[in-house]
Amino acid sequence: MRELLFLQVKPGCLFFNQLTIDNVNRAKISLIIVIIFELSLVVRNILEYGLSMHYYVIFYSVLLVVSIGSLLLLWYLPNKEQHIRFLDRFIFLYYLFFILWGGALTALDQGSYGQVTAYLSNVLVAVLMYHCSMRKFVVLQFVPLVIVAFAMHYAQPNEAIFIGHLINMTIFMVFATIGSRFLYNNAAQNHLQRELLCETNEELEALNTELEYLSVRDELTTLPNRRGLYRYLEQHLHDEQQVVSAVILDIDAFKHYNDFYGHLEGDYILQRVAKILQQQAEQHRAFVARFGGEEFMFICFHDDAENVEDFAEDVRQAVFQAHMPHASSPFAAFLTVSLGVSNSHSASTVNMTQLFKEADEALYEAKHRGRNGVCRFDDVAIGV
Repeated sequence: MRELLFLQVKPGCLFFNQLTIDNVNRAKISLIIVIIFELSLVVRNILEYGLSMHYYVIFYSVLLVVSIGSLLLLWYLPNKEQHIRFLDRFIFLYYLFFILWGGALTALDQGSYGQVTAYLSNVLVAVLMYHCSMRKFVVLQFVPLVIVAFAMHYAQPNEAIFIGHLINMTIFMVFATIGSRFLYNNAAQNHLQRELLCETNEELEALNTELEYLSVRDELTTLPNRRGLYRYLEQHLHDEQQVVSAVILDIDAFKHYNDFYGHLEGDYILQRVAKILQQQAEQHRAFVARFGGEEFMFICFHDDAENVEDFAEDVRQAVFQAHMPHASSPFAAFLTVSLGVSNSHSASTVNMTQLFKEADEALYEAKHRGRNGVCRFDDVAIGV
């Protein structure tokens, strides 16, 4: 708390900008109150003294005109960043004028009422409505205090009354300083808490985004996982203009590969295959995901069913031509894959279950025919 007592905020920082905007909003309220109050006093004095140039009427009229002009400026000048420094200086100068005005009226009052109410009231308004750094507070409050004290010394003929006023003003200023520091420090702490809350929310949002990403990604291959596949289909299986097919791929004799080379090498080969599949998907504008184990699933939106079969054949050849050794394979010396292609369906009528079932049956037929091949569900259905 002691560190915040003399906290200085550099102009241009977020806290300074926010503090100025808050001071502007408070100044508008105080100006409206001052205008209403001074207007009522002007009317009262005109009724009491007539249309005379009584010094009270002059004082009230001057403050009324300055306050109206200040309110209009604050009301129509937007609180934009390029105006922040000007707004802060303008409000500071208005409250300085406001306090000095109250001090001048108080000095004049020493010849009649002998009170310091006008000055202390204006000091209180400035403390409550203008939150500022200690340096500004000293200029705003203590410089007028010295000026008012000298003016009262000459205006108040009674030395005892002057000393009494000086003691009261000093005590009042001590509490005003404490109150000002409390309000300023509270504003600084609130801003700091808002900044920390904003940072925490941003971190949580980033963490949620990352968790969301991880929840739909396969950790080993970095391809979308089955959850990501389902989400993709839920988002796209509604367009009446789209035709969709599914292609399921299975690595041939992958258990033999794991048993012969070990599971770490098996994980590595899955990553290599996934990279090839991702490249093929990007070239043919298809979506690929790891369906589970050594199975991968492509989703193709297209216009021609033959194109999907050609795509599947390109994928098969790309994997085979990578020449990844598979010494324990009963089918080939290099790693091979089998693919099953579903029928083509309107995206607005088909469902995921139907797509996957057709592709899976076609894959089973491709394996039955000796693996390292592509089979369409149409061929299974007609027994080709």
